[in-house]
Amino acid sequence: MKNPDILFMMILSLLLPLAGLPLNPSGLQWEEVYNFDKSNAFVMEFYAKNNELMRTVNIKTWYQSDGENFAVNMMVKGSGTETVIDKKNELAIQIFGMGEGAVPMYNAGGYKYPAAEDLKKLDLVPTDVTKEIIGYACKKYTYTYKKIFGEVWLTDQVVLPNDIGVFRACKMAAKHNTLSVPGFVMEMTTEDENGGKTLMKTVSLQNDEKYSINLKDVEMSVAVNKVNYFTF
Repeated sequence: MKNPDILFMMILSLLLPLAGLPLNPSGLQWEEVYNFDKSNAFVMEFYAKNNELMRTVNIKTWYQSDGENFAVNMMVKGSGTETVIDKKNELAIQIFGMGEGAVPMYNAGGYKYPAAEDLKKLDLVPTDVTKEIIGYACKKYTYTYKKIFGEVWLTDQVVLPNDIGVFRACKMAAKHNTLSVPGFVMEMTTEDENGGKTLMKTVSLQNDEKYSINLKDVEMSVAVNKVNYFTF
């Protein structure tokens, strides 16, 4: 196109309809700062079929003693991700690239908490076996899910939701959402038919620890579609 004035008018006609659109077309809203005052710590250990430890993931969940929001941090060899669950604003924020010297990336997406009738339960079979885990009396349950089987150790001595326990922190809730038996999950194993095993255990609970996540002035990517609450 030889006439620059005509070219300019064409570009302007394309940009003007976008001028009034919000930078956040999804309408999602998040807090500038998320403050937490409690923490729980967990660890995931991945074993090969010969019971050789292949990988360890350290996990910490921060939560609010007077609120519902929480954050899950997963670290592997000095790098990892962090997820903030904002129940008030129905929002999940993922922070990728945590670690020393890293430049993190931020992504926000809405979620919908499923109705009770839509929850997928993992059926547990009780046993008579008991043991103590970090000072709490626990009872052993077993389960089989397709080609996966394992153990779950529950206690009724911890008054906390599994949202901030090892069950959710290790993303087991992504498949099962909830359990058929009430109680707080202290430890869980999964094994497959090939002999691989994952051990998920609680290291500490209800620690007094202040932690803040500051999102002011960060460049936040926004997902237009809502995500499943349990996949985060």
